Amino acid sequence: MTLLNSSILTLALTFTAFASETKVAEKPMPSLLSFVEEKDAKGEIKKVYDEITKTWGFVPVVIKQYSLNPKLLRIQWELYKELGTNKNFDPKMLTMMRMLLGEAQACTYCLGLNKGMLLNMFKVPMDELIALSKDASTAKLDDKQKAMLLFILKAAKTPHETSSQDIQALKKLGWSDKDIFEGVKSGSNVIAATLLIDALKLQKDF
Repeated sequence: MTLLNSSILTLALTFTAFASETKVAEKPMPSLLSFVEEKDAKGEIKKVYDEITKTWGFVPVVIKQYSLNPKLLRIQWELYKELGTNKNFDPKMLTMMRMLLGEAQACTYCLGLNKGMLLNMFKVPMDELIALSKDASTAKLDDKQKAMLLFILKAAKTPHETSSQDIQALKKLGWSDKDIFEGVKSGSNVIAATLLIDALKLQKDF
């Protein structure tokens, strides 16, 4: 009996140790800071959330973070809406831009979200995405859209290297001053978002 009890104790200790070693890691918090979830949203925050949900289908965690300051939340959403009204920009080109800048900034959230959009929404084959990551000039876009993509990437990655020649080349393809400004602004928005996402450790919500 003593031997049996000893064996049972040994077995129990073994399972306990195994369970301890294989303990499931706790799910990380969605952010280092608090923010208002949709179910708790009221007033202006709820109004903005409802508008975003109607437009995008969900409220990304990076937008929820702005709920700490409802005025900034509204301003940020209005900025997204305004930039989205420019019909001269191909949504596919803008998604490529966000993916490439997210990758350049090592922002896994931005990279994953936009890569998923290119695969599922725009039906871009994986081999094209791999080539795109290596060389943005391989983007399957018309000359006008590709030129804007490359300029936005240049402006965001190496802003000191842009020149009047770049601007003239874009204008020859039909881009206006307003278009070029909004393209650069869209790129700078991505850079700002990557800093916010990574500094506050925002977790994937897609």
